[in-house]
Amino acid sequence: MNPRTFKKLKKRIKKIDKAIEKGTLKTYPMEGLKDRMYDLNEKRKHFPHNFYWWLSRCKRKIADKYYYCKCFLFHRYNVVKAKTLPPTWVDRDLLLLHSSFAVFCDVIENEKLLENVGWDHTEQIEEMKKEDWEDKQSQADNIKALQEKHEHDQKLEKELKYLYNWWKVVRPERQEEMSKPSNWDYDKDLKYYEEDTDHLIRLMKIRKTLWT
Repeated sequence: MNPRTFKKLKKRIKKIDKAIEKGTLKTYPMEGLKDRMYDLNEKRKHFPHNFYWWLSRCKRKIADKYYYCKCFLFHRYNVVKAKTLPPTWVDRDLLLLHSSFAVFCDVIENEKLLENVGWDHTEQIEEMKKEDWEDKQSQADNIKALQEKHEHDQKLEKELKYLYNWWKVVRPERQEEMSKPSNWDYDKDLKYYEEDTDHLIRLMKIRKTLWT
């Protein structure tokens, strides 16, 4: 509120209070006027806190803008670089395959997905078995849930390793073999295309795990 308006409001309330004391005014002309004045006083008391909150908010906005500009100019995270493809024209179906696995390899290699995420819960299960819970049924249910999570995560880890090895080792060897004119075959080429599609589908099924 404007300081001048605040002073006017304060003077008005004093006049009203005096009128009530004299008996010339029984009720406030504005409903909730005194409560409003109390709220304003409380806000003035906490002004430093509000000021620092506003300052931190401005600081956060400036930091967000700086981060946006830095990414826009130097490192665009929304740009996928398919290093396995030449910079020339490529069909969109092939681009989809290579760009998807480029993102997958980036998560594995740069974000260290297989290292930073705990896929093995054996130690936690053993520790929970050694604990002495009052509610044995609850303990058994928790152990069972953790064992199911362990089995699920182990399958995911195995699938991640398989797909990474297939893209990095198996498929390049296959492509190198097929690049020789003497080894090219239409039926075999069609079979490998379907194999690529199957592995792309398998990658899409586990995309929920591609974050650290």
